Amino acid sequence: MNMSLLKNFEKRRFDRKQLYYYLKVVHEETGALAGYLGDISTEGLMLFTKESVDLNRVFKLRINLEEEFGLKENLVFNAESVWCEKDVNPEFFIIGFKFMKIDPAGIDIISYLIKKYGFSG
Repeated sequence: MNMSLLKNFEKRRFDRKQLYYYLKVVHEETGALAGYLGDISTEGLMLFTKESVDLNRVFKLRINLEEEFGLKENLVFNAESVWCEKDVNPEFFIIGFKFMKIDPAGIDIISYLIKKYGFSG
């Protein structure tokens, strides 16, 4: 296992859930693909992506729940990049984000996604 990846897992303060289904995450302003959701908690998320990002940068992102699950709204949020490294597949990067401020409705949506599609690692 990649030792720097192991250190990132050890640094986590919040339990995360890995999802069976990799949801698309897009940039809210442009609709461009930001990456695919690898895991999520009510505090943050991890994306698989083709490009690296600068650390400590805030992104406005969206998970298209209408398109993917037929829900009435999408999850739109601001998240700060806190770590970024190469995946075991050298074509990809994995990026850790923490949510900046997320409202109670957003927390409910995340909790629903974890319960319905996730599992304890």
